Amino acid sequence: MQPRSVLVVGETPSLGRSIVDLLEAAELPATFVADVEADGPLPSIGHRHSVVIAAASGYFCTTARRYFRGELPRVALVVVGSRDPLVGRLPAARRFNLPLVPGQLLEGVRSLMARPEESAAALARWLT
Repeated sequence: MQPRSVLVVGETPSLGRSIVDLLEAAELPATFVADVEADGPLPSIGHRHSVVIAAASGYFCTTARRYFRGELPRVALVVVGSRDPLVGRLPAARRFNLPLVPGQLLEGVRSLMARPEESAAALARWLT
């Protein structure tokens, strides 16, 4: 069975914690970590989470780069805040610019969690 949880990677900790607060207020299960490796072995991340949200307000997004290298298998990636040009080249990843529109993020995450086997397609539908 596919997990129905969200991992929020707080590359910018205050942004990450704010996203966790938003998800929890909407009754969506979320876990916060400062680094994606803190959650456990990366090859099995898809067994624990359906969606990974990288909260990074800088130009460079470490989590997106790890996703690009294939280190985060079987999860959908959402990047909030980062202007990393690599994110635009990731077919199954989408970026939310700041300031964040909470309703759009929640709608997209709910869609991904409702049908995790179609994560990439649902993400593209809701967030493009």
